[in-house]
Amino acid sequence: MRTPLKVSLDGHVEEIDSVSDAADFLQRWPIERRGHVYRSALNACSAAIAAQISEADALKAFTGFARVANILVDAGGPAMRLEARSVQSRMPKQGRQMPK
Repeated sequence: MRTPLKVSLDGHVEEIDSVSDAADFLQRWPIERRGHVYRSALNACSAAIAAQISEADALKAFTGFARVANILVDAGGPAMRLEARSVQSRMPKQGRQMPK
């Protein structure tokens, strides 16, 4: 059995170990914070519940949402903070050709 995913909403940590847990969490997500990644995760959960995609794929979409929303809780403790990318990390590597 896989380890449940832990997310934090308003300081409360919840374990997500099924698509229905993820869908329930998404339904309670603040309306003003719902964007493209939120909708993708919700659509994936709905599709998995309707047996149109696998539960594993839906949970991957939810995990991506949790990372982007910065609510993913590390197994050891507080929510993980993703470091902002520097401008340099978005620049092409030296020697690579830019697409034309």
